[in-house]
Amino acid sequence: MIDTLRQTSGQATVKKRMFLLCFFAVNLLLASFFIDTWCTPNPVSHALPVLTLVDSGTFRIDAYQNFTGDKSKVGAHYYSDKAPLPSLLAVPFYWLMQKTGLAKTTANTGKEEPIYIWSYVSQTDGRAFQFPKIIPLLVMGGLIFSALPFAIMILLTLLKILEVDGNISPVPLVMFSFYGSFVFVFSGTFFNHILTSFFLLLSYIFIKDRRYMLSGLLAGMSFACESPVAIVIPVWALVCWLNEKKLKCVFLFCIGAAPGVVFIMLYNYFISGHPFTMINAYSADRVFQNIHSGYGFSLPTLASLWGLSFSMYMGLLPHIPILLLCGYFLINEMIKRNPFKSFWKNYLVMFSVPFFLLIASSFAWWGGWSYGPRYLMCLAFILLYEGIIYLSRKKVNMIAFLAFAGFGILTTWLAKVTLMYMIPDGTSQNGPAPGGDSFSKFIIPQFKEGHFNASNILTLGFDVPASAAAYIWLMLFITVTLFFSFWYRRLYPKTIAIAKVTPLRKTTRQSRPKANQKNNRK
Repeated sequence: MIDTLRQTSGQATVKKRMFLLCFFAVNLLLASFFIDTWCTPNPVSHALPVLTLVDSGTFRIDAYQNFTGDKSKVGAHYYSDKAPLPSLLAVPFYWLMQKTGLAKTTANTGKEEPIYIWSYVSQTDGRAFQFPKIIPLLVMGGLIFSALPFAIMILLTLLKILEVDGNISPVPLVMFSFYGSFVFVFSGTFFNHILTSFFLLLSYIFIKDRRYMLSGLLAGMSFACESPVAIVIPVWALVCWLNEKKLKCVFLFCIGAAPGVVFIMLYNYFISGHPFTMINAYSADRVFQNIHSGYGFSLPTLASLWGLSFSMYMGLLPHIPILLLCGYFLINEMIKRNPFKSFWKNYLVMFSVPFFLLIASSFAWWGGWSYGPRYLMCLAFILLYEGIIYLSRKKVNMIAFLAFAGFGILTTWLAKVTLMYMIPDGTSQNGPAPGGDSFSKFIIPQFKEGHFNASNILTLGFDVPASAAAYIWLMLFITVTLFFSFWYRRLYPKTIAIAKVTPLRKTTRQSRPKANQKNNRK
């Protein structure tokens, strides 16, 4: 009997592991379906140092500086104006690509299909701006440093919901929440934001588990990917002290963060001779000249506070609508009890407020050409992670969930299949932040004109029309979500059992008073 139970338990474990493995693999496919091959300033700025490090062992991009506007000029030399860790991590992968022949290109690489992203500032076909030599590097960077961590974070969130034993099926909750957020628009692109978010989310998870040195190490790596994240190191060190009242915990966290901080200081010193001056302080982009004074930070304005929170242009909440549903439940709880007394010991709250205000204090809070507030992405990922887990414990009205989640999926999908992250910021027209929303002004017109994103695996690899590939992804997403939802129910029947037992419990409770009445009559 015992052997039979062990065998059954072992088979169930294998099936659950297979479920998780397949879930991760399919999400990796969905996350990398639209793989960015566009030579736009930000990804190219990340890729050029990889090219020069492998070819000539230097961070200087002098020979290629005309291919990007996101660059810094220190003395007579040009450098990428981005934090260096993503580029440095990409070096061994690109070297391997060269050795295996995967980096080979032709004069037509990246120019097979029309590129419409520059239509708002120029009638020139975007193919004229393509740099074939760097296309394989962009693809590699988009896969390893964007799509892969995006898929891992979805898996981590699912595992956490399974651990806390939520009230609703985690598959649609996780899938609709992540893919219905602006974060998905940057999946498959060689930006630094998703990698930064990945390291910071892991740091957040570990510091809550009291694994302070590992948390500090990941926080330092996050800072080495994106400089404003530096604020998390002193903030979480303070919260660590408030929670533990032990200097040892703070010391371990700071020691862990030290390698990332020292790495940036050494990089700054060897580039400019000033260890505490970040590379973006030397920006050569005319739009970002204000960054030369105090890195462009001053005080938050009403425009930036509204723009980063509720506006349809760059607001965090409209671009992650599932957070609005979280906010509804959270406000109800706050009305019933006073949670403010514990906020100052909460790692998420103590990071969210100062980081949001820091980005809102920047003259470039809108983030340049972008879909959604990309400078807030590392905060968005932690909010998504905690928000999804929080919702899993609530009795969510299915109509309300589908309304919020459906809006997120629709808007994100429309952006992904047209302009992706290349939403004009109006710097050449109406100032840094144009009025109105991104959808009616930029995305919907592109969709109506049939300007679909051809930078996807079906169009690039199998000559499938870009419009057809867009709808194939949507059907694939719906099919995958339904399939894994049914699979989950078979592996984890407990949720269904609770749903069936609940009415019986209510009936039993209602019948007890009647029985007592009969006894009293007797």
